[in-house]
Amino acid sequence: MKRILIIDDDTTFQKTMTTKLQSFSYDVVSATNGEDGLRMALSEKPDLILLDVVMPKLDGLGFLRRLNQNRNAPKVPILITSNISATDKIGEGVALGVRGYIIKSDETLDTIIKEVEAVLNPK
Repeated sequence: MKRILIIDDDTTFQKTMTTKLQSFSYDVVSATNGEDGLRMALSEKPDLILLDVVMPKLDGLGFLRRLNQNRNAPKVPILITSNISATDKIGEGVALGVRGYIIKSDETLDTIIKEVEAVLNPK
């Protein structure tokens, strides 16, 4: 069973995504800030990370920088899921190695699931 780590301080989004992903037989773990997310990325060995940009303690881009600097960090595909559509943030995320950038307010749960499946189960 593939494991997905959701790092997002929006607990409603987190719970909704968890329920939807579990219905597709994914194992889901979550964190509400970048610091806890970084610890979980190292300990839980996820197959995919869904990452918000604006969070307390450590934001999403700071998380990416710290993950990239850690030699012990697994090479995990990361999809940013955020309501921030600023092109500089998208560009910075891509430069830091994310696989995709999903604007939460522009997408449905089903389209987010399709993105997740495309990354985890490429054809």
